[in-house]
Amino acid sequence: ERFSEYPMKRELLDRKDALIEQKATPPFYLQCDLRSFELSPRTLGTLFDVILIDPPWEEYERRAPGLSIESWPWQDIMNLRIEDIADNPSFVFLWCGCAEGLDAGRHCLRKWGFRRCEDICWLKSNKDKNTRQHQPDEWAIQHHTKEHCLMGIKGTVRRNQDGHLIHANIDTDVLLSEQPPFGSQEKPEEMYHIIEHFAQSRRRLELFGEDHNIRRGWVTLGKSLSSSNFNPETYASYFRNESQFRQADCKPSAESPILVGTTPEIELLRPKSPPQWNATHSQPVAAATDEGQEDWDSVPKEGDEAEDA
Repeated sequence: ERFSEYPMKRELLDRKDALIEQKATPPFYLQCDLRSFELSPRTLGTLFDVILIDPPWEEYERRAPGLSIESWPWQDIMNLRIEDIADNPSFVFLWCGCAEGLDAGRHCLRKWGFRRCEDICWLKSNKDKNTRQHQPDEWAIQHHTKEHCLMGIKGTVRRNQDGHLIHANIDTDVLLSEQPPFGSQEKPEEMYHIIEHFAQSRRRLELFGEDHNIRRGWVTLGKSLSSSNFNPETYASYFRNESQFRQADCKPSAESPILVGTTPEIELLRPKSPPQWNATHSQPVAAATDEGQEDWDSVPKEGDEAEDA
């Protein structure tokens, strides 16, 4: 309801949500231990273009003393074979808490073959003053009131050329919602909406999911799931012959079955990047050259250049 005062924005989101729901696959889920499960196209039936990961950081265990919460060292999280199941181009969304996961998450993205291009921040509210607070770390002087989700990109996607792959500038990069109960690591549902509004792909995977994460249009994997219905052949059948719909640069074409697609109404309403202009001739820059193009391959976020140097 955050856009209730902006009718055109609200109409855009309503139209996108209706199209996303129409093109969504049934919810698929698989109970498995990701420490031993093989992440590969063989076991999952296909590559994925969107991967959401909410790993059990050690920070989460420290927040809830007295509760039995499984945690992984960040090196074990980094050793997940995400690179084996991510298509090119693709996006990863990695929840990383607000402590050591911020740095460790960047190491994970690099190991998996992604570059950080965005940081989505979840600000937690606490309307119920009687709710038990998460325990702060020993070195902290305040309670944790935010968490971060790092977004990474593999390959090159240009906002002003690849509108069939991404719809940029539709949502904000800040979430505001009530904190979950003590010991729960449940994240805001709005995160799904941000991802689905942005990435046009239908092949979406979530790792470390629980029953409340099961969702149409997604494959959910996790040890805490209570049942399974996933079959790799059945899931892959929704994207049959997708390899025939590839452009010369190997990106999916607009007609690819892995994409949600769009409508004239959505294209009229959604924000678009303006064409780049040639300062000398006051004309749009030709698309034949890569130099200076607006993309997340050549425009890292502030701080990434020094970090990668």
